[in-house]
Amino acid sequence: MSARTLAVVVALTGLFVIAIGIGLMYAGGPPPAPPRPKIPEPAVTAAALRYSATIYRAALEQDAHAFGIPPTPFEEMAKPFTYFDEWTGDRALKVGAVMETPHLHLQLVVRKEAGTMAGQLYRADHMVLTIQNRSDGYLAYRIQTRVPDEPRCETKGDIPHNAIVLAPRQTIRRSECLYRSDERITVRHIEVMEIPRLGAYYVSRMPPGLILYGRRTSAGHVPLAGSLCPQTFSWRDIRDGADRGELGWRDVIDFYARHNCEEYSFFRSYRHRTGTDEPLPARPPEIEAAQTP
Repeated sequence: MSARTLAVVVALTGLFVIAIGIGLMYAGGPPPAPPRPKIPEPAVTAAALRYSATIYRAALEQDAHAFGIPPTPFEEMAKPFTYFDEWTGDRALKVGAVMETPHLHLQLVVRKEAGTMAGQLYRADHMVLTIQNRSDGYLAYRIQTRVPDEPRCETKGDIPHNAIVLAPRQTIRRSECLYRSDERITVRHIEVMEIPRLGAYYVSRMPPGLILYGRRTSAGHVPLAGSLCPQTFSWRDIRDGADRGELGWRDVIDFYARHNCEEYSFFRSYRHRTGTDEPLPARPPEIEAAQTP
């Protein structure tokens, strides 16, 4: 075989091999390699950790220790918190009068309290509502009242008190308005929720004006322990949802009695728990969607 013939044979053989390779490539061949697994974004990973039951359980013990109270078992935090709508109407309460519900004892009294007017301090008679927890457990409570002349109350004194939670058998005082002879208040709505001790410490750290409490009666709020939580949620969502009748006080209180407000934020679709099978911590829709395979 001449060198020229050999070169032709080699060239033809090479073309044949190339043709076979191309044919295999376009005629099926071996399956393509699987795609590389997607690495979760750091934010998704952090959210998954925060909303895991294991982290939540550990946080319950840590938070109780920080508050200086005994730990509350997970099972107690997961059970339904009983809600009571104890009064709806227009009940006039004059000075010295008493009103009782299954959980609360109310009395309107007159006391001299310090107030401010034009930047000056003064002492004057105030209508003061004393509120006693008649039960042996912690209560979240909201008592809505009306006064004859609301603008006149803007200069009233504010008494330090917990506007959200009552400890067992505790009595607190809150100022309603400056007092004029024969003046009275009208009790419009009373609602309470029985909550565990840790839940009381959790929810009492909320700024009451952002969670459906009136400014006039909640001014002077002091948490059971710690400082007020920073605003990490949209209070407009809560207010707008309440105005539309989509959610209520019980829903917001139920959430923040189960969740540390520094870690978790209320979301508009959350509702008062009525069963024990729902996950804790509660997961907003975007977290639920991100964790769904």
